[in-house]
Amino acid sequence: MLASAGGNTVPAIARLVQADEDTIRQVIHRFNEMGMASLDPQWAGGRPRQISPDEKQLIVETANTRPEKLGRPFTRWSIRKLADHLRLHATRRVRVGRERLRQILHRHRITFQRTKTWPRWTACNVGNQPSTT
Repeated sequence: MLASAGGNTVPAIARLVQADEDTIRQVIHRFNEMGMASLDPQWAGGRPRQISPDEKQLIVETANTRPEKLGRPFTRWSIRKLADHLRLHATRRVRVGRERLRQILHRHRITFQRTKTWPRWTACNVGNQPSTT
């Protein structure tokens, strides 16, 4: 953008940044239409989502069901156990990675954490009196 504002031609800018002239023209036209917002294209990286809404619903329903009711030999889910169950033992199998599973559960406010808060005191300050200074 600075090179264009400085009066350089499209071929000169293309040589300078080692890009195709058509790409330079597209960038300049986009900047003229959108201003500074054109410099942040907000592209999403990575592979497109592969989990359907029905599969998400199955994940949520399974996570909210006690493992014992589904024939599993444990009393609580963990991310790893739930992912394995969905992949191997569910009536409708769902392949989902642990991180994606964690994101889905987080969105639905499902947690397997037993302890919600930790005590504010520690063994280090037991018996210590607050200072008056």
